Amino acid sequence: MIEGWNTVSSTVQYTGVRVVVRRDSVQRSDQSLGTYEYTESVDGVRVAALDDQGRIALVEENVYVCGQRMLMCPGGGCEPGEVPLAAAHRELAEETGIRATEVELLTMMWRMPAGARTREYLYLARGLNIGEHHRETSEADMKLRWVALEEAVAMCGDGRITEAGTLVAVLLTAQRTAA
Repeated sequence: MIEGWNTVSSTVQYTGVRVVVRRDSVQRSDQSLGTYEYTESVDGVRVAALDDQGRIALVEENVYVCGQRMLMCPGGGCEPGEVPLAAAHRELAEETGIRATEVELLTMMWRMPAGARTREYLYLARGLNIGEHHRETSEADMKLRWVALEEAVAMCGDGRITEAGTLVAVLLTAQRTAA
């Protein structure tokens, strides 16, 4: 908790399969009272998989909640007890069939800090070996697309890539690999 803040009460408003909705009443350090409603869900991962030709692996899929088809770095949620690095390896292999010999953390970010208590771990994967994917039923419409890193950066700027974790992962990958 933030220094000087106290949680007066915390109640669960809803519990679903992947999300919990909470309402907390707090007393801030200046003694003012406030109410915060937010979601809690499992931490997630996104993996910027970069091949030897300077291309990044993106998956294209229908995203129900957004109501559109989106381009994203492979990723998803951590399983109970699973560390983010293991989730990154698992999600990359499941969605794309890619196995990487090198996976390094780019950063950890909060998905939507004002409304969600969920972190996203972003990784850069190299030393790629491509095999068979093992997608979940909900990912049946997913397509793997290889895009030059420079083009992926342009896509972040022109609205073709709009998912927050992917935006950050692509831009940090470009920064990390710049000569």
